[in-house]
Amino acid sequence: MLIRVATAEDAAEICTVLRRSITELCVADHQNNPQILNPWLANKTPDNLREWIAREGQVYLVAEIDGQITGIAAVSATDGILLNYVSPDYQRRGVSKALMAALESWLKEQGRVVCHLTSTATARQFYETIGYLPDGEPVMRRSSMLTFPMKKLL
Repeated sequence: MLIRVATAEDAAEICTVLRRSITELCVADHQNNPQILNPWLANKTPDNLREWIAREGQVYLVAEIDGQITGIAAVSATDGILLNYVSPDYQRRGVSKALMAALESWLKEQGRVVCHLTSTATARQFYETIGYLPDGEPVMRRSSMLTFPMKKLL
């Protein structure tokens, strides 16, 4: 597995991974309810991804296996982990764990000692297994989707 910085040329493939991950792996969060799922997917476009990748102060990383993008994750020096998604075809193969290790390393290089993120219900147990703890009360998003603030000392 190769972890590398995402490029604008990756945008379409990243969108496919994001959209499939949300649609297929996050059913516990969106419950196949279009009122939750559609807004979640709405900004996952190649144009938006190119803009996000180009922003200063944050880093987008992709995981590649055999030349195929299998995961995408992003971090901001000020806001912590922005996203972390894996292709359904590569779930439970260490992709998210490798991406998180790289993001946490980047944060340490920026002088950060704590990493913050907001987890979905789907990802919460994964984050707990890699050392993240609750950081406040759950927050309602997308009308009826609970998210969970979490943090980890780096």
